[in-house]
Amino acid sequence: MLERRKFIRIPQSTKISYEIANNPRPKSLITRNISEAGISFLADEFIAVGSVLKIQFSLKEFSYDGFAKVVWIMEDTRNERYEIGAQFMSLPRVA
Repeated sequence: MLERRKFIRIPQSTKISYEIANNPRPKSLITRNISEAGISFLADEFIAVGSVLKIQFSLKEFSYDGFAKVVWIMEDTRNERYEIGAQFMSLPRVA
């Protein structure tokens, strides 16, 4: 299988906080993986493709406090959750 991603994804489970731009109620979740360009995570709610999220998290390698745009979503019907992929709208800060 040909890898089309420009950036390597790091399997990383870390707690992040987020808000949907048009519904500013802070929520927390656990990431599945992170790359220099974006993040994948599991959410208990449906978040539409194109939604803008305010995201905050910090890792040993870098931190991010900014916006990300949802670019894909897949429903996990077994757990009634959604796996979501979001692209950072600005670059993360390297620690």
